[in-house]
Amino acid sequence: MTPVVPDYEEAFAAAIQDFWTIKHSQQAAANLAGRSDGGTSGSVRAGKHMASFELLIRQVVEDAGIEPDPAPSGTLYLPGFYRETKSWDVVLQYQGHALAIVEAKSQGSSLANNFNNRVEEAIGQAADVWKSHERGFLISGLRPWVGYLMIVEETRKTTDPKHLLGGKAIPPGMKVDPEFDQMSYAERYATAFKRLDQERMLDATCVAITSGPESYEYPNEWLSFNGFAAQLWGRCQHVLAVVG
Repeated sequence: MTPVVPDYEEAFAAAIQDFWTIKHSQQAAANLAGRSDGGTSGSVRAGKHMASFELLIRQVVEDAGIEPDPAPSGTLYLPGFYRETKSWDVVLQYQGHALAIVEAKSQGSSLANNFNNRVEEAIGQAADVWKSHERGFLISGLRPWVGYLMIVEETRKTTDPKHLLGGKAIPPGMKVDPEFDQMSYAERYATAFKRLDQERMLDATCVAITSGPESYEYPNEWLSFNGFAAQLWGRCQHVLAVVG
């Protein structure tokens, strides 16, 4: 076990590079096979561009002194409460206890259509797994640790400020949180995931904006991967203290 939490920024930067390399190679393969629709859907449908981030999450756990239980190959599903099961990108157990459950997602094109969907997914997954634990379906003596890692591709649509409501109508007597006014989609992601952390819907969140293999930044200092890793490290230390 490493005695202190390492600085993971170099490893995170490498994962960003892998993200773009895999996306580009998969999009090229989709184009060659004639499956391109003119966008980046070929790379998105192919998946695996988040694999390096998933491996990095596991590396944090191992650096903290825990070797997770062997897991079945393929997509991992957790029991739900509001639905039968739901797949999660990273599910780690230790001696049969829920150690870390993390969703790792990216957002590229179609931000206007998909921003609300991504946030709703995060809220729904968190609510479902907490209720599933409460009802005993996860069969773990320890409360799950749930995190979310989000990579947003930087474009003008990502960073341009948005007017509050933008012409949308809301019922009389209601009002929209004015903090969202003039926020870009990147800033709205940061706000959403920071609030999910602060409200304890999620135990840790990371949001990074990237425009290419050599470039990324965090829209908010609370959402860095080092901060995410420190939270996960603390979880591992707690589990080791309780379980041994």
